[in-house]
Amino acid sequence: MSNYNTFGQDIYTTKRSVLNFSSKLSKGMQKPNKNFMMDMAFGLAKSNSVLLSDIARSLEESINPIQTIKRLSMRLEYFHEDDLLLDNYKKIIQPHFTEMDNLVIVDNSEIVKQYSNKLEALGQVRDGSTGKIEKGYWTTNMIGVTDDTKHPIPMYSHLYSSIEEGFISQNEETYKGLRYVRNVLNEKKATFIMDRDYDNVEMMRKILGQGDNFVIRLKKNRHLRYQNKKLSVRDLALRRKGKINFRSKIKGTVYDLKVSHISVEIPSLKGQKLTMVVVYGYGKDPMVLLTNKKVRRKDEVLSILKAYITRWRIEEMFRVQKNEFKLESIRVRSLKKMNKLFFLVSAMITFMSLKIEKQNIFFYKIIDRARGIKEKAKIKMFLYRFLAGMKSILKRDSHGIKHFKYIERRDPRQLELVL
Repeated sequence: MSNYNTFGQDIYTTKRSVLNFSSKLSKGMQKPNKNFMMDMAFGLAKSNSVLLSDIARSLEESINPIQTIKRLSMRLEYFHEDDLLLDNYKKIIQPHFTEMDNLVIVDNSEIVKQYSNKLEALGQVRDGSTGKIEKGYWTTNMIGVTDDTKHPIPMYSHLYSSIEEGFISQNEETYKGLRYVRNVLNEKKATFIMDRDYDNVEMMRKILGQGDNFVIRLKKNRHLRYQNKKLSVRDLALRRKGKINFRSKIKGTVYDLKVSHISVEIPSLKGQKLTMVVVYGYGKDPMVLLTNKKVRRKDEVLSILKAYITRWRIEEMFRVQKNEFKLESIRVRSLKKMNKLFFLVSAMITFMSLKIEKQNIFFYKIIDRARGIKEKAKIKMFLYRFLAGMKSILKRDSHGIKHFKYIERRDPRQLELVL
């Protein structure tokens, strides 16, 4: 009996935590949209799936699940309080960016829909796992990380197609995200962490133009100006053998690195002082980073490298989206519905990251219910286990959230007899 009571308490606590988060997302919204947010947040937590059929079944409603699917699908299509939703989400995440200069990791990902034919504006993408060109959609993603545990906080999440109406370019989609992050941070700065796909001068100009910083991994064929000479990145990097020793551990692998830096310029960015950071030890060729931040001391050099190493967090987030939430199984047909689902998955990742950061009693209850084999002290990314723990708890639930949807009743009116 005590075990049953404990599970019942865990179910209620988990429900309440998820629904408190959804109430913050839906603050000020109309009642149907508030209920919709509750349905989706709870459904995603319990089912770990973006399939409306899975979400509908997880709600445990007494009606035919087909009716629930139709209701959720209709709400996805006709949801009209997007500005309020984004404003509420911004208020949730803003307090967690307290530094005057905040790391923001930027990357694109793909949603492959190899066997689909009837989805809106179905374009082409390069499948990152196979290298093949497939049918699908692109996503632009910008995340911060929590202070202590370094878990992802999505700041900008947008799904798009290269053939949709109004599409200009992938770079333009990134520029939209840069502007949105600037709006989120207000007077605080961002240091955008980017891979080689973002190594272009116009991207650098956009970031510099809005008063922010960047750390971008350079392509080896780029040319830089050093001591009034124009040299390729590769040739310039090979001149620097690394004077700073640094040990790094990424995904369980330990790397002994040698790091050095050099002041350079890009010919088309005249007058802009830049620093090239050269890192030996990750592979056969040195890894080369470029930043506009001031780099003079050893600790400043290593801070640039550490900032770039944090980039693997966004790759783990992509795995959570695709493997745990089954993002590539998405079946709603319109881009509007897909984007709303994609945003809600990102919001749920924020919910989990913020709970993981607290490391409180609720966090440990969730983690213990996951029954993972790996010791907690050795875990660097808790999102997988947190999802598994919530699913383990909520799968025993048979009531859903109908009791949390309070019915608003108007005050009864007294009939009056007019004389």
